[in-house]
Amino acid sequence: MIRSGYAVTEPSDSRILLRMLYLSFVFFVLLRIGLNALILNQFINYTTLEGSTIEKIHPAFYGIGLVALGILLNFRIELSGQDVGILRAIIVFLAGICGLLLMLSVSGQSTSSGYILDTYIVACMAMFVMMTLPNQWRSNLGELILLFLILSALVGIAEFALRTRLLPYAAGEDVFRPTGLSDHPLQLGQWCAVGICFLSVARWRPSFKLMGVVILLVGALASGARIASLAACVSCALFLVLEPMPARSRVDAIQRKMMLGIAGLIVLITIIAVMFAVGALSRFEGGFVDQSSLARVSIYGVFDYLTWKEFLFGADIARVQRIALDVFGLPFIESSFVVFTVQFGLIGAILFALLLANLFRALLKGRSAIVMLATVMFFALALTNNALSVKSADILMITLLTICDFTSRSGRWIS
Repeated sequence: MIRSGYAVTEPSDSRILLRMLYLSFVFFVLLRIGLNALILNQFINYTTLEGSTIEKIHPAFYGIGLVALGILLNFRIELSGQDVGILRAIIVFLAGICGLLLMLSVSGQSTSSGYILDTYIVACMAMFVMMTLPNQWRSNLGELILLFLILSALVGIAEFALRTRLLPYAAGEDVFRPTGLSDHPLQLGQWCAVGICFLSVARWRPSFKLMGVVILLVGALASGARIASLAACVSCALFLVLEPMPARSRVDAIQRKMMLGIAGLIVLITIIAVMFAVGALSRFEGGFVDQSSLARVSIYGVFDYLTWKEFLFGADIARVQRIALDVFGLPFIESSFVVFTVQFGLIGAILFALLLANLFRALLKGRSAIVMLATVMFFALALTNNALSVKSADILMITLLTICDFTSRSGRWIS
């Protein structure tokens, strides 16, 4: 029995099967990340009101589910003590989600909960598969995700320079903002900012890491996402401070870190100046309060149209969306807190938040400081919009990147 933290037996045929399942898993994860809602809507009714139930679920959901089932049925699983804690948190999270979905089904609101399957349930299945893989394979997948983020930033930079998009984008806007390989400029900026921190986990050369930091920083600034742009600057500082510095002595490491910090500050100021000169930071000229930011605040006014019973136990999300459009002129509810409260009720929303917090508590146990800070930054940025309550790969990506951090591992194994 090979104790590498994954499901395996000694016969070579089992090893070959595991490799095939791993390659399939990598394909479906990248498919879930790269094939976003804007692309899928060109072929099927993924997020539109029309279409069958099968169309409402991302194709990668079925693939990741089959891979998880294949591993569960064909291998004896050995997990470290840390991974067992994650597995328990996943089971608790899924049990709580099932309870919430049952509540929605009884109340007749299950038709608006597809994002729970495509955002949260698929992430749980992917985490299970990830924990059954060797550490080396986990790191390879995490680095592929980081390469995707860098590629998305490069595409976004090219889109900004050419003032044209590679992927379809239906929403209108006053100022051109690139989307890269994401489905929204805010998502592009968010993942550029968070990706900078996760570069510290990659097993790449320092020069390649620094190049990735620069690309992601420029991508965040080009996206026009103001809060994410500030977060990207903070991520650069965290990366420079917390990135391990190889040196002969502690004093030498501190000196190198100081020199790198000074050089990084000069590069950061230069990049910001250049991006300001080419107009990438034009949205900062009007400050942080504009029509877009006010829309995320004024949407809380829909609570005035709910009864106390609807506020506590949930309301018809379709009716609230009509209120948002007719009364406030907002075609979308750009607040995950409002969506969760309306859909689950305040009690259900608090339960959902506790389940999610418990899941990430288990995920972050023993991780490096920069990974913890990156996760906190991710949720801080995601809560400024509706990223947590739509069909997206955000939760999938943050969970898989977190599992790739092997700073601390328990030596106890449980079958």
